[in-house]
Amino acid sequence: MIKNDEQLQKAKEAARNLELILEKARKTHSPSEYKAMSEPILIELQRRESEIIEYLSYPEPQAAVRTS
Repeated sequence: MIKNDEQLQKAKEAARNLELILEKARKTHSPSEYKAMSEPILIELQRRESEIIEYLSYPEPQAAVRTS
């Protein structure tokens, strides 16, 4: 579960890294190899994206909002 903006950035980086792995694997593996190796990575990618969406679905608590 993402609890702050720093964790949000790390989750985004992790999701992007998983996407890059999949992009490269699509070009280097046979369709059957890719299907087998991509499934757990896709599940992890979906989990991370779900956490990102969950975190971004709520406004920051009032105490955390800066006043200008």
